[in-house]
Order: sequence, then structure tokens, then C-alpha cells
Amino acid sequence: MVHSADSFRLAMLIREIYSLSMHSVDECLKESGLTHQQVIVVKLLAHNGTMTVSDLCRLMSLSKGTVSGILTRLADRGYIEKYKKEDDLRNTYVRFTTMGRDFALEFREQMTSSFDGLFSESSEEDLVEIEASLRKLASMLNKTKKE
Repeated sequence: MVHSADSFRLAMLIREIYSLSMHSVDECLKESGLTHQQVIVVKLLAHNGTMTVSDLCRLMSLSKGTVSGILTRLADRGYIEKYKKEDDLRNTYVRFTTMGRDFALEFREQMTSSFDGLFSESSEEDLVEIEASLRKLASMLNKTKKE
């Protein structure tokens, strides 16, 4: 049985790890000039390809006005384009421009390099153990989320 002091200590450790790892993300964001929300759109488009504005709103849990502002700023930078399909004029679709796709690939490489640096002094065994523990923690958290 887990005691509340143990649970609190674990929760604080998770928060600290998240904060420290987000520092690397923040450094990459500074270089890119994008906000966290703009990066989320870039990641969603990189993963899903073309998407509707409504899908982005749903996945980001943001209003249409907020997402539209994010998309306008990304379009102004030349990273995305919005368009309508002839057979679906009700929805607005979003996709990368060539420049946006190139940016997404470069940003991913920067993030990977940044995280590689965090673990550069870890042994392969350490990394396997860390991954196993994190997967177990994620599984436990997913179970409590569903309950």
C-alpha cells in the first residue's frame, strides 16, 4: 500500500522531471520563434497530414477563434496554407507548405538532438530501465484516468 507522503513525493518528482525536460523544449522554441500552441499545430500536421480546423480545435481543446489566430500566424510565416475542398465547402482544411514541412523536419531534429543531449551520459541499461519505468507509470496513470 502506498502512503500519501510517498504519493506526494512521486507527484513532485514527476513535476520536476517535466519542468526540467520542458526547459529543452523551451530552448528549441526560442530558436524557432514559435509559441507552444503553434508547435502543437506543427506536430499535429506532421503526424496527421492535412486536417480540418475543426479537428485541430477538438484535439487542442481550443476555440475556433483561438485556433484561427494560431493558423493565421503560421500562414503569415509561410508554414501552412488553409483551403476549401470543392466537395466539402463547409470545412476549412490546413496543410503544410513546402517551407512548413521543411521547418517541421528541422524542428524535430532539433528536439531529438536536445533530448539526446539530456541522456548523453546514460548507459544503454539505464535508458532501458528508465523507459520501462516510465511506461509502467504511464500505464498506471492511464488506468486511473479511465476509472
